Amino acid sequence: MKKATNIATWAVAAFLMIAINSCGSKKSLVKDGKNAHKTETQQKVGTDNALNSLEMQKARFLQMVADNAVYSDFINSKIKLKVQTGSKEITLPGVLRMHKDDVIRIQVQIPLLGTEAARLEFTKDYVLIVDRIHKEYCKGNYNQLDFLKRNGLTFSSLQALFWNQLFVPGADRIDQNSLKQLETDLANTASTPVRLKKGNMSYLWQTNSKTGQIEKTTIDYSSKQSGSTKVVVNYDNFVQLGVKQFPSQLTIDANTTALKGGAKKLNVNINMNNVNTDSDWELRTSLSKKYEEVSVENVLKRVMSL
Repeated sequence: MKKATNIATWAVAAFLMIAINSCGSKKSLVKDGKNAHKTETQQKVGTDNALNSLEMQKARFLQMVADNAVYSDFINSKIKLKVQTGSKEITLPGVLRMHKDDVIRIQVQIPLLGTEAARLEFTKDYVLIVDRIHKEYCKGNYNQLDFLKRNGLTFSSLQALFWNQLFVPGADRIDQNSLKQLETDLANTASTPVRLKKGNMSYLWQTNSKTGQIEKTTIDYSSKQSGSTKVVVNYDNFVQLGVKQFPSQLTIDANTTALKGGAKKLNVNINMNNVNTDSDWELRTSLSKKYEEVSVENVLKRVMSL
């Protein structure tokens, strides 16, 4: 009996030891499970934080690019204008006058004489091309002028090109909402791209990775009905304009199939001298009754023959 009691005692003791060990193992498994869950949560939080950090870096960079825009509402300069199309090339002096969100005017002069030969004026509402020599002009809104309509060009897009700024179609100015539509790829290279795709238009800005300054802009327009156009603007020779930098040299290369007569290539080089912020000039061109209104093709043909 005593032996049986001892065996029973040892059996109970063994059972209790197993039970205790089992409880300990269970607690350990639960604890390990909690740690595993905690580790997965930490990894997810770490990934989310990394993504959020990258998005914040991109947002800060885009804001830096936008903040490079000059503060002045006026930009003026004497210019040397070189235009090349096909085998023909002309170099003429002139004047560039711009009022933000209002007008861009290029006045072309006769060499040595300084007399104005032609004028190209873009406003928010219309485009005016004037041939001073033959007393001819054409005027129309952006939908009426085929060479603009077929290339998908508006006043806002032209202004962004001339003012060395970002541009989002439909937005009057670059703000937080419009910046969210832009994409960028941050990389350890000298140049950082900023992209936008909108309908038939695609935009690519090549910016300085350190300063965010726009150094090159490419606009592509493609339409089955109207053809395709590619405009590339390179910016160089930045000068101080207030507290900001502004490019005093623009090189514009345009290739289009949207004009009559087949594919066309155009190269325009604008060299500015004495860039200033003078506001003492007439914002709109007035013409006397001596000027005859003609088609845009006639005016451009006249101007290119100068």
